[in-house]
Amino acid sequence: MAAIKKRGLDYFPLTTDFMQNRLVRRLLKREGDGALAVLLGALSCIYADEGYFVRADELFYEDLSANLYSHTADDVKRILTLAAEYDIFDQRLFREEQVLTSVDIQRQYLFSTKRRRGVTMDDRYRLITDEQLRADADTPAAPAAPAAPAVVAATATDDVYINTPSTTQDVTFSPQNVASNPHSIAQHSIAQHSTTLRKDSAGGNVRKEWTLADIDRLTPPADGRQRNLDGLRLNLRELRIPPGEQYAIILKSNFGIIGHPMWKGFYDIRASHGKIRQPGRYLLSLCRNN
Repeated sequence: MAAIKKRGLDYFPLTTDFMQNRLVRRLLKREGDGALAVLLGALSCIYADEGYFVRADELFYEDLSANLYSHTADDVKRILTLAAEYDIFDQRLFREEQVLTSVDIQRQYLFSTKRRRGVTMDDRYRLITDEQLRADADTPAAPAAPAAPAVVAATATDDVYINTPSTTQDVTFSPQNVASNPHSIAQHSIAQHSTTLRKDSAGGNVRKEWTLADIDRLTPPADGRQRNLDGLRLNLRELRIPPGEQYAIILKSNFGIIGHPMWKGFYDIRASHGKIRQPGRYLLSLCRNN
């Protein structure tokens, strides 16, 4: 008997500043704190069922309200209708098809299922175009403060130097003594990634323009240390950090090692509410000081 093909997700990310989102705050101000439970319940149903949408019919409102203590099906319907009016969900699909989804939800679904084979989306509910998918794969959205892309070059000894437009950070990873300890294993893995760089016919270094596809291909060393590389990539992408800086942060944090100061840096960036204008540089500074 053929296995049933999985559609939804086991979990979905929620940013630490979710409740500070302008649209969410507007919804809570109108409907009270209980609207947060309704909103999170709807998101859980979306990601758990089809993965990127859910049909909001009367049965859906009844089922969702059954998990709440103080909200009826009518309350749930009213709150989610208002959420669609506030563009938390796509207005057109909710109005015409009674479907709850959004561009961000679909983008998250595609990112989370990129390793699955044969993932498809119903064209009736699809909001992301092929052009947007190609753009997501190649380049991130423009950062809040325009910055020149990072330059990554390799020396003749295979050491890696990462230069940002305003400062030069010498980050050397030597491949020697690889088998001596887990730290050396990580250094060797980092040095291996530098082999994607090449030299021109004159022997000079060729500038490497990193893409999100390059970032997705990075793999951590098998040294038994706890990491969260997927979570790191997701956070870097949500902050719209350029791929060159993403590459530097991943390598300098030892592929998202658990306990690295960089993880607290994500909290500091979101808590600053935009005051940290160059999050990539800020995270790199934490890596440099570690």
